[in-house]
Amino acid sequence: MFVIYVLIYILLIAVFLFNLYLVIKFFEYLYCAKIKHQAPLVASSGVSRRMVVEQIAKYYNKSKNICEIGSGFGGLARAIAKQTNANVYALENMPFSAFVSKICDCLSGGQNNHTVWCDAFEYLDKTNKKFDVAIAYLEPKTTRMILKYKNKIDVLISLDFEIKGLKATRIIDVSKDGYTIYKKIKYPHQLFVYEF
Repeated sequence: MFVIYVLIYILLIAVFLFNLYLVIKFFEYLYCAKIKHQAPLVASSGVSRRMVVEQIAKYYNKSKNICEIGSGFGGLARAIAKQTNANVYALENMPFSAFVSKICDCLSGGQNNHTVWCDAFEYLDKTNKKFDVAIAYLEPKTTRMILKYKNKIDVLISLDFEIKGLKATRIIDVSKDGYTIYKKIKYPHQLFVYEF
């Protein structure tokens, strides 16, 4: 009987923690949509993340500084940090996501991965760093805002959303079946690589 009680307590704790996570994410989405007026966090596909890492390893493996704009839980930034010697900056404006990312950074033991809780555009305004590569999985209007920082970024890799009016150096089809839906429009999973 004791084992059943322990299992019930474990289940109740798990349900409580899951509900707490959902409440925190709900308030983060409200913060992002209503205060920051940005699209809420949407996780990129695993295939897309692997393709980004492959592109960096193949074309930009001598990079010194890399940033991911809107890094979420930081999975892509950590994957890049493991494959390169670059300092990888995971820029995230959602407090809970940044907190989880920082914990994962500590647990992964990566010395070259840095999560920064900030508004990415304010960070880029203030920093003196120059980034060899920036990665963004942001909605189209927000992705276009990155052009303001072309003097601080050599290469931009945009997931799924192209920058209208700017010719990509390379477009990589990630998968034939996958797509992102944004404002009722389907965007196929692609990487758009811009070299400035």
